[in-house]
Amino acid sequence: MSEQRINAALEEATDTRDVKIEAGALASVPEVFRENFGEGPIVVVADGNTFEVAGREVQRKLEEAGHTVKEPYVFPAEPPLYAEYSNIEKLTGSLREHDAIPVAVGSGTLNDIVKRASHECERPYMCVGTAASMDGYTAFGASIEKDGLKQTLSCPAPKAVVADLEILQDAPENMTASGYADLLGKVTSGADWLVADALEVEKIEPPWRYYRTPPRT
Repeated sequence: MSEQRINAALEEATDTRDVKIEAGALASVPEVFRENFGEGPIVVVADGNTFEVAGREVQRKLEEAGHTVKEPYVFPAEPPLYAEYSNIEKLTGSLREHDAIPVAVGSGTLNDIVKRASHECERPYMCVGTAASMDGYTAFGASIEKDGLKQTLSCPAPKAVVADLEILQDAPENMTASGYADLLGKVTSGADWLVADALEVEKIEPPWRYYRTPPRT
């Protein structure tokens, strides 16, 4: 049933073309990348924690599969990575030194940083999730602190997402709890959006309005 729902959602998606969520899914990273991006080149992007959890293995599997893989870009584990624009600028500067496709290995913060940086470099990216800590892996837009304000910056969702259930279940309990809280908040926030649209306070715009690529028909 879950696979059917994912496939149905992908039919309506404007950015994401492939989602694989299952036990042992990490082994499928090379194949998923090849099907959606070709042979590479690739750059794995992680932080000090997520690189040890899954990034190193992702790097190894991609290399063993014959992909061209550059040295990984790893943010320090300390202090904890924060979704602020300066980190996007750091990553963007590194990405512009080559034409590799980023493979983000991490959860919300890391995914948002890579999402926006990839967009600024005008290239797609892939995400390997490491925690069920939020529901934004395939969301368009990135929640980033910029100019002293937390705001949503426009950028496409990842073209492909892989999530290994064995890795997700081993994530810290507080990260899993925050994922449940994120889903719970969507019940009320979704209702708020519908009411605001109905009252013409703030109209709901289709996501493809923000991008050059129209929805599939």
